[in-house]
Amino acid sequence: MIHLKDLGSFESVPKLVTNIINGNITALESALNSGWDIDEPVQIGKYSEYSPLQLALVMDCLPSVKWLVEHGAALNDKENPSFLLSVRYGNQEIIDYVVAHGANIHALNCVNVDAFQAALYGKKYENLQLIHDLGHTVQKYGGRAFRNVITDENYEVLDFFIYNGVDINYNKPDSVYPFKPTPLCVAARYVDLQMCQYLVEHGADVTITEKDGMRPYSIAIEKGDMEMAEYFKNLEPAEYHDKQNKMDQLKPFKLPNGLVSFLEGDTLYFELPDSDFISIEFLPLLDTVPFKWGRRKLLRLSKELGEYNDYQIVWDPKSKKIACYDIEHQELRELCKFDEFMADMSGQLETLF
Repeated sequence: MIHLKDLGSFESVPKLVTNIINGNITALESALNSGWDIDEPVQIGKYSEYSPLQLALVMDCLPSVKWLVEHGAALNDKENPSFLLSVRYGNQEIIDYVVAHGANIHALNCVNVDAFQAALYGKKYENLQLIHDLGHTVQKYGGRAFRNVITDENYEVLDFFIYNGVDINYNKPDSVYPFKPTPLCVAARYVDLQMCQYLVEHGADVTITEKDGMRPYSIAIEKGDMEMAEYFKNLEPAEYHDKQNKMDQLKPFKLPNGLVSFLEGDTLYFELPDSDFISIEFLPLLDTVPFKWGRRKLLRLSKELGEYNDYQIVWDPKSKKIACYDIEHQELRELCKFDEFMADMSGQLETLF
């Protein structure tokens, strides 16, 4: 069995692969003289193929890396740039070598992973400082990797990013976090109070909202973690929890009196035994969440709907009706007037299918 790190394990591999990963330069010279294209991917197994340079970098074989580069192997392949492979699998000697010969330190691979993320995927934490010192700086490029590593709870790595000036409130959208959370929002979603406290102590802003209006306090309320909610409440401006201020904020939504009274009441959780949604829990009036859907203003009224965690009940002031907002597809489905909804929650929700 041949083990090629996280590329996989194989019963057998072509002789060329063995020569690359073992640094058999004589054999590589012979193959080149016989017409071998050193950038042509090598098939391993039934479904996998890798470029020779990729194999040499993954297996941390410096002699093969040098030989391939000296013979013109492409360092900045769009699918797997050599710098990303070097920081994910290699050491400083290999990293310095590929950079000295033209590897792009700012390269992204086919799924938009950068050097910091690549090093983290490979658990090559010692390469993080090298990446920064080479000019792919934490200040400019480290935000996405910093946000991604929040869930790993690796405080030593987090300290590295913070010490080197990361934007602790980074919230640009990407394929993992299209809803634009800050690292603090991510920590709140994972119900990690210790991480939240760590981020706040290092300057995280508790008032920055996600794309759909959720801030760390709102997330804690949705998750039902009242200890965390109280922690954030004590850090937020007092007006965020002032009733008159909230009513002023809600004036443009023109809420029916019945809806206001309902949201101020004590009964906000309902089981829906005849519905696929199982249950629905509304937010207290002070914790409702205004947000924008395109140019349209909506007011979030509920927590996630039972097991359908992409659906939310909202108030649509344009139609003056209850509606359902689908977070994943960013779609709005009109339902009915508030009184109609309260009279038959299960029936109205079933119309969504």
